[in-house]
Amino acid sequence: MESFFVHLFTSLAGKFPQTPPAWGTLHVVFFALGLTASAALAFLWRKSDTRRFNLILRTAGFVLCGMEVVKISFFHFALLDCNLTNTVNLFPFQLCSLPIYLAPIASFLKEESKVRKAMLTFMMTYTFMSGLSAFINPSGILLEYVLPTYHSLLWHMLLVFIGMLIAFSGRGGHTLRDFGRAAVLFIACCYVALFLNVLLPTLLPGANVNMFYLGPNRSSLIVFCDIYDRYDWCVQMKMYEMSLTIGAFLFFAPHMIVARCRARRTKHKESCAIQ
Repeated sequence: MESFFVHLFTSLAGKFPQTPPAWGTLHVVFFALGLTASAALAFLWRKSDTRRFNLILRTAGFVLCGMEVVKISFFHFALLDCNLTNTVNLFPFQLCSLPIYLAPIASFLKEESKVRKAMLTFMMTYTFMSGLSAFINPSGILLEYVLPTYHSLLWHMLLVFIGMLIAFSGRGGHTLRDFGRAAVLFIACCYVALFLNVLLPTLLPGANVNMFYLGPNRSSLIVFCDIYDRYDWCVQMKMYEMSLTIGAFLFFAPHMIVARCRARRTKHKESCAIQ
């Protein structure tokens, strides 16, 4: 059976003649078309009822899950010689991987659930930010192999779509308390990532695992790698958490401002009607 999968995924291991450059034709065209399609679909489905919204969210989560299975299988069978120690680094628990879990779970929770609201707010801010950032700095998504490159492009555009859908539908949070709960969820995920970074190399000696790129290993992310070199991984992790939370809040702030403006207009109309 292993030889079958090795043959299957090796046959899919086509390379580009040259690794696609940042802001080259492939990058720009996919980004422009993907962003347009994501915005159009999110706007079209913004008034979906709860049942339809949950179905879309659940489908997106399951599609991401299927895509991740294909990606890990490709690397494991075609590029990593079926070496589990090397493959474990691809375990899907990066910031961009969390919608695999959050989207389906949120879709099964009740509309009024605070946990659901926290998950939706997280995907509307942290997830949307991570998906968009990957296109702004595409060094991690434009690879020499065709399959993982298109996988990464489609994957991160799906993150953008999920964030837009939640924002346009108004189902994400609008208050500081809502964002606070999403931030707590993010911090909790950071500690889960840290636990995996310690546990997996213990179970598989020699494994190079760095979920969220926050420690205890040196981060491969710009700026944070310099923080690691100058201080230590604890400072690197705290700066990571703080920086991403500030970034996510910048995406959250417009939703909060718009919600407050709408509330003021509604209150003004009601007071005028009474008079």
